[in-house]
Amino acid sequence: MNRWIWRAVGLAILAEGTVEALPVRESLAMFESGARQAQFCRADLKRGNSGEVSRFQIMPDIWRQYTRSRDFENPEVAWSVASRILDDRSRWFAERRGRNPNAVELYLLWNKPASFAAVGFDPERVRTVYRERAQRFANLRSR
Repeated sequence: MNRWIWRAVGLAILAEGTVEALPVRESLAMFESGARQAQFCRADLKRGNSGEVSRFQIMPDIWRQYTRSRDFENPEVAWSVASRILDDRSRWFAERRGRNPNAVELYLLWNKPASFAAVGFDPERVRTVYRERAQRFANLRSR
C-alpha cells in the first residue's frame, strides 16, 4: 500500500484515537489511485498500465458498457460508473452465494472478478497477492 495511506491512517489514530471506516467510494478511490478528496484532483488524471481510467481505475471496455461519456476525469461520472459496476457484481455474487459480499469479497469482485468467480467466490482460493490486496482494502473499510 502507498506510504501516504499508512501515514493518513496513523495521523487519524493519533488525532482521534480510532480510525473511522471509509465509505466504499472514498476507500476505493484512495486505494486505486490515491484520491484523497471528493473533488477533482491529480488522481483523476491517472491512467493504469493496462489503460485503466478514472480515480477508480476502470478498464475502458468496462466503462463503455456503463456510459457513453468519456469524461473519465470527472469524479461524479466516474463514481456513477463505478457504483453501477459494483452493484452488478455484488448482485452476481449474491445470486450465487446467497448473501452480500464482505469488504474482501467486494474488492475481489472489483479488481479480479473472473479470477474470483473461477474459484467459486472463495477468497482463500484466489492467488495470495490478490487476497492480500483485498485484505488491505478491507482494512480501510473496517473500524
